[in-house]
Amino acid sequence: MRNSSVFRSVFGALALAATIVVNVVFAQDQTPINSIQSSDKLTVTLKAKLPDYKGPSRFAGRKALITFSPDESLAAMSGKGGTISVWDMETGELKATLKNGKDKVSGFAFSPDGRTAATRDYLDKSVRLWEVGSWKLKATIPGRKRNLETRIKSGISFEEEFGPVPFSPDGGSVLAEREDDVVTVSDVPSGQERMTLKHDTRDSGAKETAKVMLFGGTRHFLALQTGYSADGKWIFTINGDKSAKIWDAADGRLKTNITNNERIYRASFTPDGSGLLTVEQEGGMKLWDVETGTLRGQVAPKGHLEGYMKGFEFSADGRTIATFTAGDTRLWNVKTAELLFKLPKSEGTDVGFSPDGHWLATASNDKQTAGKLWNVETGELKLALPPVGYKTVSVIFNTDGTLLATTNDKGVMLWDAQRGTLLARLDEARYPVAFGRDGRTLVTGGRNDTALLWRIEPRL
Repeated sequence: MRNSSVFRSVFGALALAATIVVNVVFAQDQTPINSIQSSDKLTVTLKAKLPDYKGPSRFAGRKALITFSPDESLAAMSGKGGTISVWDMETGELKATLKNGKDKVSGFAFSPDGRTAATRDYLDKSVRLWEVGSWKLKATIPGRKRNLETRIKSGISFEEEFGPVPFSPDGGSVLAEREDDVVTVSDVPSGQERMTLKHDTRDSGAKETAKVMLFGGTRHFLALQTGYSADGKWIFTINGDKSAKIWDAADGRLKTNITNNERIYRASFTPDGSGLLTVEQEGGMKLWDVETGTLRGQVAPKGHLEGYMKGFEFSADGRTIATFTAGDTRLWNVKTAELLFKLPKSEGTDVGFSPDGHWLATASNDKQTAGKLWNVETGELKLALPPVGYKTVSVIFNTDGTLLATTNDKGVMLWDAQRGTLLARLDEARYPVAFGRDGRTLVTGGRNDTALLWRIEPRL
């Protein structure tokens, strides 16, 4: 993660206190928002209300999106009617509303150079490329045919909704899926097809795959998925069978065919690109060597993440991975797949690494604390945040690690990450939360279909 030296030097020098004061602030439309509590060392003010936002729903299994453009001048959010709304972070002005044809948008990403935005269709997985600034549609990359097979096999799990559209690290290529077990590699921004990668599943059988999906007792769909390694050298594909394939991104040649004994429904490269993490249908997780296809080790046993799968997170330095689900959080060494430690039973509804990788924040699955910070090297508890009366939904550090945000059903809390002191309580804010890398910009969900843009200022 990227750090903010300016914010660290100002904020880190403060002698933080727990004294609470109340400020009433106004959005651009001058309608008052409920009181915001800030400490005498930190002020958080509402800069703008961003309407037509579609937030998450645990009941409906719906996720939400808030993401910044590379220069952080824009923020893209999940909007009403399956759209993406794009907002100016300086003025709070709506810049564009992106729609994806007949169906809702299920994926979005800005290209690494910030010149292009991509949206992906929920059903047929077609990808549209938009010119950032003019917001003109530059190209449409065909996806799957709209038939029964597509409706069955291309369904996405709750965890994958609003997943990123895979751009190459240089922004010159984008990946899309077709119905014939093919991933297309296309030029950006023209959308012209450069090459195809075929992940054939004939050995597994389409009927068997559909049977597992419909009658196997799992809510995880087995569908074609793909992504780039961080260095842009490799592309992975998985397709609901018992294999993962690694392709050379330069020429499309198959580099490594990883054979597993269980069906794979999710995968991710390690941050350094040398390993591939696979998640099995039954919840097991394994780390594989990209060059050889050999198994480094199993980092989560079968059934560990089944049913209530939450996910995994790599530390920023790429050395550690946390696997977490309701009541079960474990940390592993990425190179060796060795279990470092397992947290107590009540931890693990969400986790977040500090930017330096030294600390892990957990959202406790009870009301005894608002969260805890753990030493990643030793597994020792550093501090427990005081209880706030509600279960914590998520935890996230700001980009220099000085602030920790926790969310619950009643608001967003900002804490001093070193001392565990409550600095601000934003009663109108809701999950999700996104910090700008300047350390002073904060975007959150909110009530009544409105997202919120905040400004964080340390008090000298």
